[in-house]
Amino acid sequence: MASKFEGEFDNEYKKLNPAQKEAVDAIDGPVMVVAGPGTGKTTILTLRIANILKETDTAPENILALTFTEAASVNMRRKLSEIIGSRAYQVVISTFHSFAESIIRKYPEEFPRIIGSRPIGEVDQVSIIESLIDFSPLKILRPYGDPYLYTKDISSNISTLKREGLSPEAFSKLVKEEENDFKKIPDLYHEKGAHRGKMKGEYQKLEKIIEKNKELADIYKNYQNELLKSKFYDFSDMIMEVLQAMEKSKFLLQILQEEYQYILVDEHQDTNNAQNRIIELLASYHAPNPNLFVVGDEKQAIFRFQGASLENFLYFKNLYKNAKLITLSENYRSTQGILDGVLSLMPDSLRLKANAPHKFEKIFILPFETPESETYFVARDIERKISKRARPEEIAVLYRNNEDAFAVSNLMKKIGVPHQIESDLDLFSDPDVRKLTAILRAINNFGDDRAVAEFLHIDLFNIEPLDVYKFVRSAASKKKQTLLEWPAGGAIAEAFKKLSSWVKMSKSSDLLSIFEAVVRESELLKSMLESPEAERKFGAINSFFDEAKNLVLRKPDANLEDFFVYLETVRKHNLFIKKKRTHKSKGMVRLMTAHRAKGLEFEYVYIIKAYSGHFGDRHSLDKLKLLPSVYMLSGKKIEVTDDNADERRLFYVALTRAKKGINITYSKTGEDGKELLPSSFLGELKPEFTETRGTSAYEKEYQEDKKINFEPGKEEPDNLKDKNFIRELFVSQGFSPTALNNYIECPWKYFYQNLIRIPSVPTKFQSYGTAVHEALRDFFSRMKEEETDKEFLIRSFEGYLNNSGLRERDISELLEKGRKALSLWYDAHRGSWNENVLTEFRINGIMLDENIRLTGVLDKMEFVDGNEVDVVDYKTGRPKTRNDLLGKTKNADGSYFRQLVFYKILLDRFEDGKFRMRSGIIDFIEPDEKGKMHREVFEISEEDTEELIKKIKQVAGEILNLSFWNTRCGKKDCEFCPLREMMK
Repeated sequence: MASKFEGEFDNEYKKLNPAQKEAVDAIDGPVMVVAGPGTGKTTILTLRIANILKETDTAPENILALTFTEAASVNMRRKLSEIIGSRAYQVVISTFHSFAESIIRKYPEEFPRIIGSRPIGEVDQVSIIESLIDFSPLKILRPYGDPYLYTKDISSNISTLKREGLSPEAFSKLVKEEENDFKKIPDLYHEKGAHRGKMKGEYQKLEKIIEKNKELADIYKNYQNELLKSKFYDFSDMIMEVLQAMEKSKFLLQILQEEYQYILVDEHQDTNNAQNRIIELLASYHAPNPNLFVVGDEKQAIFRFQGASLENFLYFKNLYKNAKLITLSENYRSTQGILDGVLSLMPDSLRLKANAPHKFEKIFILPFETPESETYFVARDIERKISKRARPEEIAVLYRNNEDAFAVSNLMKKIGVPHQIESDLDLFSDPDVRKLTAILRAINNFGDDRAVAEFLHIDLFNIEPLDVYKFVRSAASKKKQTLLEWPAGGAIAEAFKKLSSWVKMSKSSDLLSIFEAVVRESELLKSMLESPEAERKFGAINSFFDEAKNLVLRKPDANLEDFFVYLETVRKHNLFIKKKRTHKSKGMVRLMTAHRAKGLEFEYVYIIKAYSGHFGDRHSLDKLKLLPSVYMLSGKKIEVTDDNADERRLFYVALTRAKKGINITYSKTGEDGKELLPSSFLGELKPEFTETRGTSAYEKEYQEDKKINFEPGKEEPDNLKDKNFIRELFVSQGFSPTALNNYIECPWKYFYQNLIRIPSVPTKFQSYGTAVHEALRDFFSRMKEEETDKEFLIRSFEGYLNNSGLRERDISELLEKGRKALSLWYDAHRGSWNENVLTEFRINGIMLDENIRLTGVLDKMEFVDGNEVDVVDYKTGRPKTRNDLLGKTKNADGSYFRQLVFYKILLDRFEDGKFRMRSGIIDFIEPDEKGKMHREVFEISEEDTEELIKKIKQVAGEILNLSFWNTRCGKKDCEFCPLREMMK
């Protein structure tokens, strides 16, 4: 570790308490840390990683830190980078799912089912399950009155079974064992009384659960067979496939065990059985004393619905009997009043000692007469806090369900409180998505008056509502067949002209092209670019675009009619399609569910809608309950004695996010006027640490200010012009060779494609290039282990191209092109390949300065001698001359050579010069007109790298300062500069 960072480590280490130091110092062997809320969990994880690097010769990439959420991964890496600099980006910090994905990408030959298949979305999962319900001999899971009643539950439970590491065969076996055990229960039947000889009620319920699970087991088996037949895999298959590969392949297991010498697991109480088995297998190389470090707290296990099991910690404690157990009991977040006040929720918890410099303040409970007055208090009280210099980002509003955010968010908009909703939101509730859906429906149902009338009401066409009303009434009174046949003028005529052109386009173009055309030509793109909420709006439209892409991947010739069938499945089963959350910005109050708040902390927390049946005391209608033994690592059965336990832990987590103050609010009546009771958890809080406040003054204030509900929202600052916002995006995304080349070509190409990412359809040649790159990656990855031939290379290419979502006619054309090119390329280079290679080598965190994080993916690194490497970059376009590549001809831009220089900058700074780049090679896959293959080799000089570093810093400065804002590239055919003209 460099001396600068050793000093940083020492400074942070001195701040630790004895228990924390013990955890950081315990480098070797199994260690289990019980870390209550606010006890410095992330601090000890990051410092322990730094200490491993400081005290051993372990390389950063040999350390694996597994987290439960992406946010936790980002947070851990950020904190680690503050201690050890750019080396933090070489440590493998990842969620379990991303880790599984990286293994599959790295060792594709071990996963033939995944590599040859396509990911399936929830809508397609449901469609497959519906089909299985239709054709399976079901007695319970296909009720007569509503045959698809259990569809969503079946889909959810199959995902849970996969997360728990249960294959269809293993689940069937488990159900059979449960059934046999059930038959052996000694007191199944009443022995006397009126019900003598009849099965007891509680056992009838259990028998029904077992019968349902038997039918579920059959559907699960058939579902997996259908996925295999259709060449699909689902989200949960990723971890399941990695687990099964590690159990079956000694080669893969050995490689991974040798690669990850130190393993750290965050939030261990929330890991599921499949994840735990992966940890166990990775650690088994050094059993019974592996270098395994797990951190958790069973009192904060809030993701049981994701398959998490409270028994994880105890299971690992029994598995590694020599494990060191460390308990952290000093809380650096909350006041002692908060800690003691919530202790009664978890009476068997260790009492945490406050070590935070905050003044004691009671937990305030505020009952309101109506939901409206509750919402008014929360928004106005936050406004008051901000006026007294509280930082908005240090204030959080926490709630039980996603929809709880809407009312308080709407009021905050009206009074001008800056905020963002960070919980998952339903994509189809977004106003821009609804507008786009209405336009697409009018195209698809051309001639349908209802669809056309809805189309005319969309504000993007600048038609006055009164004009629409008059037009519709006039057409109806004349009994014309359709609105489209009635003469129209002005804005209505213009709108019809656009509609007609899109209908014409829909007859010959693919679904994604129609989507993109409507977004650009309907003024929707312009309205989003001009909006102060531009990033949120782009997130929603991009999510909608992703749904269309998912459909096209499954059905390349999909049209608008197919898309609306797809949307109807979403509606019918009430599926929750998430829209992308906006990037976190400073100066914003944060609204999120209690689940989402896990791992975060705020000075002030508002817990809203804390009424019985909503936050606690929930009566779940679990129509298809899994057998409890599904969740057990050890196979032991568990007894669930407290139906409220999960909710209580969630409430505990929400309360312990606060540093200084907590306000818990609830309404005495619901939206429907019915009486509501406070959550039972409020009565469990220690009364000496709580205060129920009178709310009559706030009720009166609301009555006097009711008009606020009808006022327009205050204008928010334009985040696309906000330097802090742009800086956050720039740093979080990193700066790649492609991003640099795009900026040099046109700053607005970089802005729209790389920074804010407007919806765009990849060209067929981009899809072709991707398929070629993926095939070459598989080819060289496999070559390291076994002999690889031309047929394997071409077969891989065909598989990737067939799964690209291109139309059949394009695939046919490109298959012919690719087979010919790859065959010639193989023949030209056969026998000359260096087999000692790394493919798709990712470098994610080279910091040029505190704001410039360089990233890149190197197609291939060939080892020449020791740490000396040649970097190869594949190109699928027509070969260029050497002078073209260097940018020395009239129309050349030098982008290919610039890319190689960028790679040298990355490698020079990677792991303190771990690799030395001897040369950069541009390897053209396509032959020239004469059928000759080309490969150009370049040596990169120090002068080349210094010149490019200067250019990178110049460009980064222009981006961060927005000094490019009024720049245009000047090219006549530029598609991005005109987009800039749409912005205010």
